[in-house]
Amino acid sequence: MKKLLLSSLILLFTSNILFAREYRTINHSMGIGPLVAYRLGVNTVEPPNGFKNGVGTAAMPDLGLSFYMPLNPDDKMGLIIDAYYANYAYLTKFNNTSVDWTDRFTYISVEPKFYISGFTIGLGIGFPSSAERVYSDRSLEINSSTLATVFDLKIGGHFTMNESELGRLCLFVTGSYQINGQYSDDANLGSLNPHPASLQVGLSYIFNMD
Repeated sequence: MKKLLLSSLILLFTSNILFAREYRTINHSMGIGPLVAYRLGVNTVEPPNGFKNGVGTAAMPDLGLSFYMPLNPDDKMGLIIDAYYANYAYLTKFNNTSVDWTDRFTYISVEPKFYISGFTIGLGIGFPSSAERVYSDRSLEINSSTLATVFDLKIGGHFTMNESELGRLCLFVTGSYQINGQYSDDANLGSLNPHPASLQVGLSYIFNMD
């Protein structure tokens, strides 16, 4: 799968260069296309005594679609809506030991973001799909019914690397903070309910629609 995604992005990038003919627009065209990204995360809530937080890595890349709608023809201003399969993770470990585990969560995520001249800000809404706690020698499934629908504040950058009449290849970097707790109120975690923060780096290719 990873090789196929990489090959597809290389093909799109090469095609974009071939189609490029001093293509310039004030604002980007309306378009839609695939995205792939990878994410690191950490729990921002102070853990119980004897534990500490660490950076966790997602088991799989984020995969989905990105849509761009220009809002002003005279400025690089628009609305980006990403819809994708999102992977979150954070690590917890015992103090002064080598024992640790990574909690990994997957969501169907929809993220509307306001875009202006390379800067983005928006809100992500994630509907829980699955979760697990991974140790060095085993993994335990987390019941997805205990998870909350999550709301993430998103701030980042979205940069066009190459543009042509066909479309544009974009690099994006997004930081996020989960506003509500990871688990539903029924889990009764109170102040220990995790609020992860994450850093996502990815590529998208937006095919022009007009």
